[in-house]
Amino acid sequence: MKTRNRYNLTILLLLLFFLIPALVWAVDKAKGKPEVEENFLSYITERGEDFLSYITEVKPYKEWDLWPGTEKMYEGTEPHGVLLTTYVNKQALKGIEQGMLEQGMPDGSIIVKENYSADKELINVTSMYKRKGYNPEAGDWFWIVHTPDKEVDNAGKIGMCISCHSQMEHRDYLFIGPHR
Repeated sequence: MKTRNRYNLTILLLLLFFLIPALVWAVDKAKGKPEVEENFLSYITERGEDFLSYITEVKPYKEWDLWPGTEKMYEGTEPHGVLLTTYVNKQALKGIEQGMLEQGMPDGSIIVKENYSADKELINVTSMYKRKGYNPEAGDWFWIVHTPDKEVDNAGKIGMCISCHSQMEHRDYLFIGPHR
């Protein structure tokens, strides 16, 4: 009798151990609660290491779409490279395709620009991440510059980026052309 009760108790505990997390997940999913990966970016730091890890390891930007209408190694201008390659995540692509440049890109948009020299050597990578409430004075953009070796040069509310991109405040601080 005791063996049977222990067996039943063990089965019940195992069911609870697996069933409760599954039910919680299902309820959260039904409510539209974002998954952990989607929330990862809400924890970025001013130093930018978390963001850099996200775009290079968690969701590698090189697997994203190119900015619509561009190719790899298109002609660039200063202060970026002579040649550029611009990648966009799903939120940014959706915003571009829906013509949201003038009214503001969707929260969570990420734009990653590889900056190359004339001889096609990667100089650095500059990125913008739209995070609601992060920096309303500059379109809520988080900027980061990192080396080809994945070392953060600068991140956060970078004055040089903000002062230059503020010329395009009417296009959500973005210089690159609209999707056609």
